[in-house]
Amino acid sequence: MDDFQETSCIRCGKIRIFKKKWIEKLDRGSVITHIETVCPDNDCQKIVDAQFAAKRELRLAQENRKTGIKV
Repeated sequence: MDDFQETSCIRCGKIRIFKKKWIEKLDRGSVITHIETVCPDNDCQKIVDAQFAAKRELRLAQENRKTGIKV
């Protein structure tokens, strides 16, 4: 897996490890290669996933409030 850049975990700083890779072809012919990396510490990764899920829910709630306002 030499085609991805090493990154550090945002929580503990350990070098993230390869989890999976997949290729997606878009309607207009573009090809996107996705590479998912995770923290080697499973407990740390669970905490990071929970933090991202909370941020995602907050963002969606804010977007729904914006679109729900009628003038």
